[in-house]
Amino acid sequence: MKKIIVLVLLGLSFASWANMKGALAPDFKRLDQSGKTHQLSDYKGQWLVVYFYPKDDTPGCTIEANEFKDKFSKIKSLQANLLGVSMDDGESHQAFKDKYKLPFDLLVDEDKVMSKAYGVVGGVGMLSYAKRQTFVIDPDGNVVKHFEEVTPKTHADDVIAALVSAQKLYHEIHGGHTPAEQAKSEGPVVTERFGNGLVYGVQWPRTKQAYFDLAGILQNPEGHLEGKKVFTGQITQVCQKKGCWMILTDGEVFARVDFNNHAFLIPKDAKGKASVYGQLVRKTLSKEQIEHYQSEGATGLKSVSYELVADAVLIESQS
Repeated sequence: MKKIIVLVLLGLSFASWANMKGALAPDFKRLDQSGKTHQLSDYKGQWLVVYFYPKDDTPGCTIEANEFKDKFSKIKSLQANLLGVSMDDGESHQAFKDKYKLPFDLLVDEDKVMSKAYGVVGGVGMLSYAKRQTFVIDPDGNVVKHFEEVTPKTHADDVIAALVSAQKLYHEIHGGHTPAEQAKSEGPVVTERFGNGLVYGVQWPRTKQAYFDLAGILQNPEGHLEGKKVFTGQITQVCQKKGCWMILTDGEVFARVDFNNHAFLIPKDAKGKASVYGQLVRKTLSKEQIEHYQSEGATGLKSVSYELVADAVLIESQS
């Protein structure tokens, strides 16, 4: 019986989620060693490294923390932020930070909420701990590197190499701009090529997504207001002033697609099959708003309707 229990504990300890590269980073709201609140939204538009570790002031965790301390100036020179996370309390974190003069903050995850969200919980019950794993998150909130295996002595160098590589690719895709800055450009900016099309907005989600026909969704819109989804249809109209919204049509139904408050643009002559990654919302339009959208080319808008708020639009090639 004892052998069975030990095997179960080991199995739980080594079980892990799939690699999260390409997924949106799970949201978090945690206190650091001094009681200051940190949440993912604080780092929007910035590079962020989140490293989980088992326990303060233990041999492997101390080596890893000191390596990050020694390489911290290089990480900051890459315009990146660094946060450590474990299930220790604030007092333990403060003592660990003070003892080794760590220049970065340590987040308290005593209730395991953040560790569970990132899939790094090891052990069970009182023997639970955060596995030694690291996530590199880009300015759009996407996980661009997930280290599932970490060597404490060399990990800081591995993270720096990952940051350099990810930032190079990001700047190649965005032309040096975050999606929020793209709308300031004179025209639409292609984020990436994906499958048989071009993506505008944030990177297209790499995790498996269910695709929903717009017509089916609008048969029961109230049942689809929660969470982000991929909606499919045809582009039939685009804002003729800037390309900052479009109409997605499926058969006899349509919905206006807002590009997250002008966060990105698409070509004004875009047409054909498209997919929208975002959220369905209930929208009440004033008479003035309807007149404004009509001046930009929209037709058939109702005062109360449903529209899509898009993080990204994938427009398939017409060839």
